[in-house]
Amino acid sequence: MKTMKHRRVSLISVTSICAVILGLALLLVPGIQAQRAMLQEAAAPEAIFGAPTTSSPIVLSNDKAFVWSVNPDDDSVSVIRTDTDVEIARLPVGDEPQSIAIDPDGEYVYVANAADNSVTVIRVSSTSPFGAVVEATLTTGAEPWNIVVSPNGNRVYVANSGQDTITVIKADVNFPTLPSIIGNVTLNNTTCNVGDADRHFQPRGLAVTADNTKLYVTRFLSFVTSTGTQATNNGKEGVVCRLDINTSSSTIGGSVTAFTPITLTARSSGFNGEPAYPNQLQSIVIRGEAAYLPNIAAAPAAPLRFNADTHAFVNVVGGVTGTVQTDLGALNLHLGARLPEAGKTKLFFANPWAMAFTNQSGSGNAYVVSAGSDLLVKLNVDANGAITFTTGVSTTRYIDLNDTNILTTTGRNAGKNPLGIVIREGLPGQFKAYVMNFISRNVAVVDLNTDSVSTVVNLTNLPIPGTQDEQLLVGKEIFFSSRGNFDRPGGTTVSTVNRLSSEGWQNCASCHFAGLTDGNIWAFAAGPRKSVPMNGTWSPHNPNDQRLLNYSAIFDEVQDFEINIRNVSGPGPLAVPINGNPLDPNHGLIISDTGDINTAPLIINGFAKPNAGRPQLSLTLPGSSTAWPALDAMKEWVRFGIRTPNGALTTSELTAGGGNTTGGLSPSDVTQGRRLFFQAGCQSCHGGTKWTVSSKDFTSPPAAGDIFVENPPVTTTVNAQYLNRFLSDIGSFNLGVAGGGNPIDGNVGAIEKAANGQDGLGKDYNGDGKGVGFNIPSLLGIWQVPPYYHNGACETLACVLSNAVHRTKGLRPGQPDPLTSAANQARVVAFLKSLDADTIFPTNLRIVAHDIFIDPPTVFTGTQVVIGANVSLFGTQEDLDAVSNTLRVRLTAPGLDVEVPLPAFTQNFGQSTVTTTWNVPNTAGRAAIQVEVDSTDVLIEANENDNVATRRVIVRNRPPDTTPPAVDKTRISDDTPFDENDPIVTTPNVKVLIVARDPAGGGPATPSGLAQFCIVRYHYDVVQRRWVELPCTFVSLPAPDASSGDTFTYTVNATIPAFAGTAYAFTWVKDAAGNVSRTPGFDVVSFIPAAPINLNRNDVRIFRILLTPGQGLTVTLPIQFGDVDVSVFDNVTTNANRIAVSANNGTITETVSFGNTFGANRVFQMEVRAVANSRFTLIYQSVLAALVKSSFVLAPDKEPLPDQPVIAGPPALQTAIDEAPLLYLPLIMK
Repeated sequence: MKTMKHRRVSLISVTSICAVILGLALLLVPGIQAQRAMLQEAAAPEAIFGAPTTSSPIVLSNDKAFVWSVNPDDDSVSVIRTDTDVEIARLPVGDEPQSIAIDPDGEYVYVANAADNSVTVIRVSSTSPFGAVVEATLTTGAEPWNIVVSPNGNRVYVANSGQDTITVIKADVNFPTLPSIIGNVTLNNTTCNVGDADRHFQPRGLAVTADNTKLYVTRFLSFVTSTGTQATNNGKEGVVCRLDINTSSSTIGGSVTAFTPITLTARSSGFNGEPAYPNQLQSIVIRGEAAYLPNIAAAPAAPLRFNADTHAFVNVVGGVTGTVQTDLGALNLHLGARLPEAGKTKLFFANPWAMAFTNQSGSGNAYVVSAGSDLLVKLNVDANGAITFTTGVSTTRYIDLNDTNILTTTGRNAGKNPLGIVIREGLPGQFKAYVMNFISRNVAVVDLNTDSVSTVVNLTNLPIPGTQDEQLLVGKEIFFSSRGNFDRPGGTTVSTVNRLSSEGWQNCASCHFAGLTDGNIWAFAAGPRKSVPMNGTWSPHNPNDQRLLNYSAIFDEVQDFEINIRNVSGPGPLAVPINGNPLDPNHGLIISDTGDINTAPLIINGFAKPNAGRPQLSLTLPGSSTAWPALDAMKEWVRFGIRTPNGALTTSELTAGGGNTTGGLSPSDVTQGRRLFFQAGCQSCHGGTKWTVSSKDFTSPPAAGDIFVENPPVTTTVNAQYLNRFLSDIGSFNLGVAGGGNPIDGNVGAIEKAANGQDGLGKDYNGDGKGVGFNIPSLLGIWQVPPYYHNGACETLACVLSNAVHRTKGLRPGQPDPLTSAANQARVVAFLKSLDADTIFPTNLRIVAHDIFIDPPTVFTGTQVVIGANVSLFGTQEDLDAVSNTLRVRLTAPGLDVEVPLPAFTQNFGQSTVTTTWNVPNTAGRAAIQVEVDSTDVLIEANENDNVATRRVIVRNRPPDTTPPAVDKTRISDDTPFDENDPIVTTPNVKVLIVARDPAGGGPATPSGLAQFCIVRYHYDVVQRRWVELPCTFVSLPAPDASSGDTFTYTVNATIPAFAGTAYAFTWVKDAAGNVSRTPGFDVVSFIPAAPINLNRNDVRIFRILLTPGQGLTVTLPIQFGDVDVSVFDNVTTNANRIAVSANNGTITETVSFGNTFGANRVFQMEVRAVANSRFTLIYQSVLAALVKSSFVLAPDKEPLPDQPVIAGPPALQTAIDEAPLLYLPLIMK
């Protein structure tokens, strides 16, 4: 049931589509002309790299003439000439390019697009003048984070981090033959997956030896050793896999012939006498006989303090060109920061991420990228490959890429969050480095002879000032920085730099890679806790649906992590308080509540005083005048900016994209696993659009009665506050702790002790009946974020499914466990591996009072009426297959109690209507009608609170006139004069035309006359997947515009929802006797404002536009920021045909045209979907339908847009219509 995503088209059609989208397929910097001249076949021998190759986000061509860099924020790559250090070209590629490689000839460039599951193949057609074209897009597997070309250029290797495969691409081809996939090899079932074949290897860094015989692949996250446990400083080990390769073989079996693991054990950190283990092994670089692995090492045991938990390791593996490799230990770069060079600020080297050498043999230097601290760290390298600091044991040189005191490193020239480096030697001994900076979107050019930044090449533009896009970039900068350069208002005396940690030691990303997790179990103040993947903090489909924070619900706002900034990453409380205040005014982001930047706040806590919106440091981006509150901006980035990793692809998804099926999931296993997941009731905890029922349902602060603490009276337990009602007990306390009485396979779980040695939360220590269990985590991207449980008791999903206590928690009493067999457990594991933000969420049935209707709407004593209910399906029809024949709806009213079958839904996220007959009692007054969906409780749902709704109606004594009036016509217009044929309005303030009549009945009564009207206005909300109503109140009709017999025409003022998109107006009329029309008149228009439209990621705006025969429309969408896709359907029915698509990348303008050639009026549906948070303007122009040609523009990295409308049909015609006031009973739980 996962939506089809990241599909690939054939190579031929990719090329043709690129021609349509890109013209010459090259976006050039002004002054450079695109060229498409064919390369002349040279008779000279093929070029080769004279050194080992490594994966990187930035790469140097073999002739040293060009540097290529990825631009993840706008899905492009840039080309820089090294003789001028100027960007000469920028080419659009796939979604979120993370790594780039170039062949030795400089003809083909390969880009790994992590979010797109693909590799873009670029052919350089000419170097002078420069020209290049995207030739192909290859689906390789989920999350390809790194890519490397063999030194001889014959093969390309792709690390599909989310698939646990390496894709081998045949690159020794001559154009027009294009590079193609030879096949995949899996890593999880080889000897390299040390300890357990079910572990998620997550291949990441790649390097190939100079002789083209060995490929080295790093395992990104570390797992426990054979004798280790979680939350211990020597409990885990890193792994590098050596693949023996043959770059001449054209078969996958011949291309990779052997797998050899190299384990990297914990080493002394040099601080506090404690070891640390290597982790987050993003890159590997070969020099001579050694391989070097910069990484963020971890020491998770107590005490949890900046200089004891994360470390800046460079691990070294020896003998890489031979048959036996050796773990040569690690150098902790932090040790070289203890004594800075004269005149320099003391800064530690957070998050070593990449590395490059000045030479391949003899003595020289290495430069390590410190991604968190915005530094280049210089090391000495001796002839044997040993790396040391530049001056003694406590000092090594660094180059500050983000120094506000130097022109080449401040403002737009600042280098923020460097992720990659290449070094170019010009004249002998003359070196310069090119450093790719992610956050600042530029490349710093560093003169390595003076160790200073000489110039900066700005690549992708910064966001438009004052926009949400800019706010998110500010928030991302805060998250990825260990330092921070903040605005400094006049009169400031405290530091406005280096406030995010103690001397730049660590940042949020040190423990939350890309906003996710480092896989570590830390001895936190509340107990052992995994670094929570923050992609599940908010629903990617509902930005207002937030999970409670941390495993014991100890925080309710992201801004509460100010506590961590100050006390974990920062130096903590002052030894000598200032005026009794122990909080440090020189660290953290929140300042005094008086707004005084020079004074620390008096209190920072988790609950009592909300931290959102408090006075705080601000940050203004270069070229902008908007000062963004920094902590609040970071919260917004967590809310919108963290991408859930793609789930592993199925074999059918790989095939559809032209990839190799090896390592793909079985589609049938995924489908059956989903059904078993629901059958086992897993959605009772892991339901909703963020796959957890933990949802913040209050405005901070929480009610005092919801806050609990275990200490006092138990002084041996931590005294952290928590929100008890968000905890769920699945028996996971002490899980997998040796001797803890709650064993699970391996017993690697961390002991339930907090950082200070007290008992951790998760158990009721003081006997008040509170505190048992943990806050339910999200399952979004769960395969990509091991280990599992709060204390890491399971390192694999198979281990989780083996836990009978956990997996049976969602079953009803007496229901047998459907997951007792290993085969069924494996199917659920397959489903969980595929689960990501595109997976259709768990099904839910719901009803609200507005869905309950009566026909006729006015109820008289002693009559017979129809009671009906429109039941909404939040999910897919297929998920109801097992229970569709047994679903029942109970309807009750005075004298009525009946259960009726629920008819099948006709569309996903649609409605089904049930009705029954009610013999109205003879007593006038108010009567309650209650509808209960799934009254026999056959469907397990995450939210059953919305299964019951109640509506009160008024039962009246029968008047002489009981014949209801009728509405014959309704039209909407914002034009003067009124134009009922204009399908578009540009303001929500409209006029509504109503044609109604009050006919005579069958009896002698005289019609009482039309008296009142009401208008129910609707817009479609994709977040809720329902037509959202603005309920009406009956008001007096104005004087009619015209009349004819019993028919009257009125024009009334109305306001439709101020929500760009489709708007419906349903009109009802009432006569003087109180009779309400049985069915409404309705009209539909599209509200298209002149102002820009903001749309959050995954949201869709629906525009329904009525065209008369011969009419056509061209719609253009200029995009200020983000990325939107457009589809057009030829009707608003479930079988409508998609007739136009525009799905370019990024801010390329989208354009669609459509026309009515059907011979009758036809309503077309245009859907605009936001791929990311976006702002666009919608411009429309009338054209002749006969001139419209169908256009399907789909960028090669884009997933196909849905081939059916998001929603078909209008809102339900019959709903709750009654005189005001309507009284609703509270929702009742089943």
